[in-house]
Amino acid sequence: MERRPQGGIIKLMFKELHGYIKRYFKIAELSPFLFAINLITAILYKGTMVARKFIAALIIKALTEQNQDETYFYISLYIIIYVVHKVSLFFNYRAYSWNVSFSYRTLQTKVFKKLLSVDNDFTRTIDKGRLMNTINNDILEIGEMNDEISEYITTFFQIAAIYIIVAIYNFPAAIILFVSSACYSVIRTKNDRKFNYYWWRSQTQNDQYSNFLGQVVSGLQEVKTFNMLPSLRKRLDKIQAKYDKNYFAQRHHLTIRDNDVKVIYYLFHASLFAFLIFLMIIGKMEIDILVLIISYHEAIIGYTKDLTDATVEIRLTNAAMRRVSAILNYRAGEKLEFGKLELDHLEGSLTFKNVSLSLNHHQILKNLNFKIKPHEFVAIVGHPGSGKTKLFDLILRLNKPTKGKILLDNVNVDEFSREIYTSNVAVANQVPFIFNTSIRRNLNFVDTDIHHQIEACKTAGIHDFIETLPQGYNTILRENATNISGGQRQMISIARTILTDAEVLLLDDVTTALDPDTAKLVPRLIKRLKDNRTIIMITKKPDLMKAADRIIVLDRGRISNIGTHEKLLERSQLYRSLQALKSEPVGGEA
Repeated sequence: MERRPQGGIIKLMFKELHGYIKRYFKIAELSPFLFAINLITAILYKGTMVARKFIAALIIKALTEQNQDETYFYISLYIIIYVVHKVSLFFNYRAYSWNVSFSYRTLQTKVFKKLLSVDNDFTRTIDKGRLMNTINNDILEIGEMNDEISEYITTFFQIAAIYIIVAIYNFPAAIILFVSSACYSVIRTKNDRKFNYYWWRSQTQNDQYSNFLGQVVSGLQEVKTFNMLPSLRKRLDKIQAKYDKNYFAQRHHLTIRDNDVKVIYYLFHASLFAFLIFLMIIGKMEIDILVLIISYHEAIIGYTKDLTDATVEIRLTNAAMRRVSAILNYRAGEKLEFGKLELDHLEGSLTFKNVSLSLNHHQILKNLNFKIKPHEFVAIVGHPGSGKTKLFDLILRLNKPTKGKILLDNVNVDEFSREIYTSNVAVANQVPFIFNTSIRRNLNFVDTDIHHQIEACKTAGIHDFIETLPQGYNTILRENATNISGGQRQMISIARTILTDAEVLLLDDVTTALDPDTAKLVPRLIKRLKDNRTIIMITKKPDLMKAADRIIVLDRGRISNIGTHEKLLERSQLYRSLQALKSEPVGGEA
């Protein structure tokens, strides 16, 4: 919960909100032109609302004095002001909509680009549930805040104008209006703050629920197999209990804010009416002024409500801004910089020179030295935890070596531009990610040429299967491609990797999800691919080790041995033990 600033309502409305608005303009992506239109049109339609009541009182006065010319004049003026009000309101809505759309698109793009640059520790700082709520809800709320700011500014001056007009006619009546709206505002603001506090807490529980549900859906097979439902239900009950507690506290203060506080309005309205009737009886108040002041009192409570509503929305959006800021301001533990080298005709040789990697003061890889030749197929093998995955992370530039350097075609990988490096080094992972769209669109993300897609799928051995589907390449894949087998999903992922036309292909234990018949096709696939690519594969399959040109054996972060299958059988006990393992449980670091 945010600490309440000292100094009461005035400091709250000016200092605190000024800080929120200042922070907003640092984060939000607004069009200055559209925001100016939004503010100007808000001033016009708010100003005409005050003016219409004043002109209405003048019409009443002209009618009571039977002054026909003035009556027609004020009626004409009222119509003109009414038209200005409607026109300005029309453009205000349009400017607001355009600015929200502009801000939403721009902020989404910024968050998307940020997500592409974060490191592997990002999800430890910001969980998936919170991230999804931020992308789906918070960004839109930030875009909509531009209207709340213009509402806050214009309503404040609208209320001030009413005080001045009423004070000119009757100063005691202006005091009653001021005290009435001040009491109303203080009580609403107090309960708004408490409402905001409990809303923020319930939103945190909502994030936890989204994250919890996402984990359950991801592990649905295990949940059913291991009968996790009772314990998961207890976890869900705890989340729901905390949410309910905060939600009902939130609703309590909302009820006071929106209903109980109206009693103040009725009491002051009755007192004001009695006071003005008394002034009329003693001849110190005319009917047109009485109507004007009463109508202004009715209006000022509504305007005060608008002001406090804008205040609470700005405060609530501040919570959304904090969440978006946490993403945009996230700083990776190590910042990987790319160079400017645009050399795009590469052969695909890869060299590790004295490469070591330490993470969180723990050494993962130690003094690795090896060179992989162009068009060579090299297998990376070792027991779980030996450092195979981290070696791939270094090649993919997800981590930076603590010591030593990595060369691609004898050029330090740091010197290549991001576009050139990522287009020449591609990976197919053990658990492939497939978008919830058609097979063709999944391939389109890499290459939109239909002929290239078909050739890649033929190379991967998945084309014939795709052709048997009712919609062929236009078949929509469900989330995580659950409407096809794991092996078919993997081969589509490999086809997508082939489409990159990268010189270096990393295959991270891609045979895990393949059925035995499909797995037998992988050696032939690799043989075709290595004609114009360098292939590096993490594997625990003895047959693939045998098929490799050379094998790098890792042991606790060090290179234990490098050689062909035959040589390693002669000189490496560790390699012989890996060959003896026909299968290995999936889990842990590869």
